[in-house]
Formats: sequence, C-alpha cells, structure tokens
Amino acid sequence: MDKWFGKVALVTGASSGIGHETALALANAGMLVVGAARRVELVEALARQVSSGVGRIYARKCDVASEEDLLATFDWIRNELGGVDVLICNAGVFRCNFVTQSDTSDFRDTFNVNVVGTCICIREAVKQMKERGSSGHIFIVNSILGKKIPDVSVPMYGTYPASKYALAGLAEVVRKELMYFKLPVRLTSIHPGMVQTDMIKVFDSALAQRLPKLDVGDITNSILHCLQAPLDVHIDELTVMPGMVPIP
Repeated sequence: MDKWFGKVALVTGASSGIGHETALALANAGMLVVGAARRVELVEALARQVSSGVGRIYARKCDVASEEDLLATFDWIRNELGGVDVLICNAGVFRCNFVTQSDTSDFRDTFNVNVVGTCICIREAVKQMKERGSSGHIFIVNSILGKKIPDVSVPMYGTYPASKYALAGLAEVVRKELMYFKLPVRLTSIHPGMVQTDMIKVFDSALAQRLPKLDVGDITNSILHCLQAPLDVHIDELTVMPGMVPIP
C-alpha cells in the first residue's frame, strides 16, 4: 500500500458494512479517506477509530441518489484535498419484492442509487484523476447477482439484479474509455456472494438466514489486494464467494 500512502480515497456508503470496514482499512494504511453516507454521524464515529498517525477519515453527508450532494462532495474533495485517487463505489439499495408487485418508486430508487449514482461518481472521479495526472483506481462493488440469478423458492429479487447487471456493462465500457484516453486508471469490479451486512435483513426466510455468508472483511481484503498489485497489473474482476457448508 506504500504507493497509496497519503493519497485520497472516496468511499460511498461508508456508514456500515463493506464501506465502513474499507474506509477504516484505507485510513489505517495511511490514506486520506472521504467517507460519504446519509448517516454521517456513523462515519464521524468511525473517524475516531483510525489508528494511523497519517491516515484520516473525513465524514461527508451525502445521498448518492442526489447529484447535488455528489457534486458538492467532489467539489469539497478538490478544494480541500486536491482530488480523488481511489474511488470505491459501494453505496447500494435492495428493495426486496417481486418486480411484478413493486411500486414504480422502487424501480427508480434502485437505479438512481445503484446505477446513476455510480455513473456520476465515476465521471467526476475520472475528471479529477485526469487533472492530477497520477495513477488512479476505481472499484465498483457489484454482486454475484450481477452475474447470475440463483434459483430460490421465493424469487423476491426486485430490480436489484438488473441494476447490478447494468453495472457489469458499465464497467466494461468505462475500461475501454480509460484505454481510449490513455489514462493510468484501473477499474475493478468486485462480485461478492452474500455478505453479512445490514442489507441481508430484507430476507425473511429461515433458509436465507442459514446460508453461508462472507464477512465484510473478506471484501475489504479483496480491495486491498487489488490496490497492492503492481501498476502494470490490471485485476478487472473478482468474484468472492463464501465456502459452501451443508445446511442442516
């Protein structure tokens, strides 16, 4: 992580789960981390846990569904810290329901946060990375549901998988754009299986609760692994799954 020491990272959805753990790990590795979340008080509490003498977490109240909030966050980063070097697009929502029984607001909310918000973050981060003229790294925290839809007895996935499939396509396009413009920016998609976070509380079935799950640290370690790779090594995609154990 030496090459990222003192560099700037933006982590969306930093108030809990993967974003929470990743923000703390990057700060403890010596990075200046901007933790963006609606529940900013949780990020402020996280900032007090940083043990690194150099690393730091800056809490920013930000709703990823709001372009105004996102642009204000990126402006703050440029003015106060000089710009973004690492972007972790982690914020997401899951509306657990049948598509055929969902409200239109659920469709819009899912795509506004999971897809549109990610597009805005990538656009603004690439602008700043280009201005800085140094190496950058973008992460999209996707899902195994962006690769395949498992068979379950009650398929209440809503439009979450559709939004994650959209992110898989987005990643492919942005990688080609980065190559076209000859920018020293890498993009990695992380596809976790089920992770033990607040998001899985939407699942009510006893079976879902008993399925094997990843720990948030497993995903944080995957992100750190990609950041530590030599700059001429591109890890385009990682699928991280929990070990399968018999279900009693």
